[in-house]
Amino acid sequence: MKKHLILIAGLSLISACSTMQPPRYSISVDNIQELKKFDGAKAEVSSLNQEANFDANCRLMGPIEPADGLSIPQFISKAINDEFKMAGIHSTEGAKITGSITKIEFSSVTGLTNGYWDIGLNLNSSNGESLSIDNKYTFKSGFDAITACNATADALAPAVQDLIKTAVTHPEFGKLIRI
Repeated sequence: MKKHLILIAGLSLISACSTMQPPRYSISVDNIQELKKFDGAKAEVSSLNQEANFDANCRLMGPIEPADGLSIPQFISKAINDEFKMAGIHSTEGAKITGSITKIEFSSVTGLTNGYWDIGLNLNSSNGESLSIDNKYTFKSGFDAITACNATADALAPAVQDLIKTAVTHPEFGKLIRI
């Protein structure tokens, strides 16, 4: 009987961990409208790296990893480029934007049933301009680990939308995407 209990406990621990995957990034109409103000600009995010340490584990549930096997820097780069494409300013011939993620963290338990994603970026343009932004996106998470961690995973895409909004509405953003 004791062996059976140990086996059941061991299997429970192994099966308790799973990867939570946020949905794919979806375009923000507000971001597109803001980007359309930069008519004539041409730009592309060519690379982002991650300077900041990132603990992807959510409680004891397991890690949060972006959809399609992308890393966080790839997810954010693709999101920005998708927004550029929809706004008609994406071009491999335009300003090349590189940068780094200077901060990335989340909490699935703030004030008991809230959470946040806190992301910082340094963006550098091939035209010599640069821009640093930080954005903290808050959301309702939940009380229990399953609900809270799934809500945290689901909040990654809107957190990146909000991060992009912070960038494109910054007064210096236009300089970054001009050739």
